[in-house]
Amino acid sequence: MRARLRTVALLAAWLPLAACGIQETDVIAAGGAATIDVLPARQIRMLLFFSHGSGLIPVPRTVGETEVPGDELGQDSNGNGEAARPSTEKTIAALLAGPNEAEKKAGMVNDASLPAPGTPATPQVTQDGVDVILKAPLEGLTRPAERQLVCTVAFAESLDGTVTVTLRGTDGTRTPARCDPRSVLDKAVERP
Repeated sequence: MRARLRTVALLAAWLPLAACGIQETDVIAAGGAATIDVLPARQIRMLLFFSHGSGLIPVPRTVGETEVPGDELGQDSNGNGEAARPSTEKTIAALLAGPNEAEKKAGMVNDASLPAPGTPATPQVTQDGVDVILKAPLEGLTRPAERQLVCTVAFAESLDGTVTVTLRGTDGTRTPARCDPRSVLDKAVERP
């Protein structure tokens, strides 16, 4: 009985404190959810797109990792002795060289129709986006290989990957395309 009386007394004492005149308010919007960048900073990484299963997987590589045999990105600098953002040309070369051993173990592959490692590829910024001039024919380039190139170049050229990319080969030009970062796993290239 005393325990019950003690509980009632505590509730009676607490009730006035709980309703001490604080007015109820509406929900106050405080902006969207916080976001963080889980990739290494853009200045110290490149983003390559490899095939994995039926889609593409973005794979970050940190500056200084060997992406092309005998070539170290860490040799580039911005004049202050610091590593510079990898060029689009080096990023394409890294893609064409294929996945490194760790990436291969994780199931990453290049589409077999991509140009061979070491194929010269020159990006040229245009008014409409970026053209990539490949010293290789595009005739046998499959849709997955095109997706790999377009997405890799798009993210090398812009932080959000929304640049329009036009592939130009020794036998012609592909229709300009964009990488759709929201659906890269199932539909990585959209025509503008």
